[in-house]
Parts: sequence; C-alpha cells; structure tokens
Amino acid sequence: MTAATTSRRPRALTVAAFAQFAIALAFLSIPLLGLVFGGDVQAAARAEVARQGQDPAVLAEHGLAFGETGKALIVPVAVAALLTLTGSLTLAAKRAGRVLAWIVLPLVALGNIAIMASNAAVVETLGKVFADSGDARLAALDARGLVDAAFAAYPAWLPALEVARAVVIFGGVLVGLVAISARGARVAFGRGRKGA
Repeated sequence: MTAATTSRRPRALTVAAFAQFAIALAFLSIPLLGLVFGGDVQAAARAEVARQGQDPAVLAEHGLAFGETGKALIVPVAVAALLTLTGSLTLAAKRAGRVLAWIVLPLVALGNIAIMASNAAVVETLGKVFADSGDARLAALDARGLVDAAFAAYPAWLPALEVARAVVIFGGVLVGLVAISARGARVAFGRGRKGA
C-alpha cells in the first residue's frame, strides 16, 4: 500500500459531508426567501385585514407579523453553521464529525418535522390566537383568508421550493447517516482518531 492509497479520502466521507452542506443550504432557503419577501407578505396581510373591514394596526397591537425579520434567521443560521462544522469535520475524517453527525442529523430531521407540522397547522393556530385575544377586531378576522393573502405574496414557485427543501433535508439526513456508517468511512474515522 502506498502513502497515496492510505491518505485518499473514502468516497463515503465526501458524500456524507456534502449531504450535510446541502442540508445546511436547504435549511436556509425558506427563511432567506421570507426575509426577501417579508415586506410584501406583511403588506398583503395588512391589506387583507383592511379588506375584512378591520384596522390593519390591530396586527401590530397584538405583535402579529407575517413578514420575516432578521431575528427569524438566528435559528436557521445556527443550524446551518452547525451542519457546516459537522460536514467539515466529517470531510477531514475527524471522529468528532461522525459523533456530531449522529447527533445533529436526526435532530435536524425532527426539527424539520416540527416546522412542517407547525406550517400545516398555521390557520388553526392563528384562528385560536384570534379567538383567545380578547379583542373583538382580531376575533372577527378570517384566519384562512389572512394566511392565503400572505402566502400569495410569495413567488409562485414557493411550494416547489418547500418540496425540494424537504427532499434535500430528509434525503440528506438518510444519505449522511448511511455514508458515515459505510465501512470506508468507519476505517477513515478510525485512522483519524489514531492520528489525532
């Protein structure tokens, strides 16, 4: 065996690392889109409130915003940074990368399930917030109409992006976990530990 053969990175490590990088980008996609179109979405929500015969200021009075702000990026950026770190450690065949991947990847999948469930229940949740607000103006609003108006302010390709994001995240988690479990990756991580 030559030095070139022993130091060559197994393909499984590259696959696992790039799966994590892809998940990081996918995790940022929707929040970044929300930031770009947040003003339009908020304006559409305010216009819908006015169309329903209420003062649009009622949203702000109750702290309800439909447009994304920079604060909405904190968690996605933190998750993307963690995935980038984990992917980089994996690419470098550091044992910490493998350990972190086994922790982070399933948590990302579970987090994405929670996000999808929250998005699916947004109309019901908003309706409950309106009903429980104690403000007759807010309680009179049609939550479905408001959500539909806000959603319509996004580009028409948003649903396709949401599907692609889910496929990349769930597929990337599966590919990443399988790849770090492959024999070549396990051997490389073992070598990295001995060399550390």
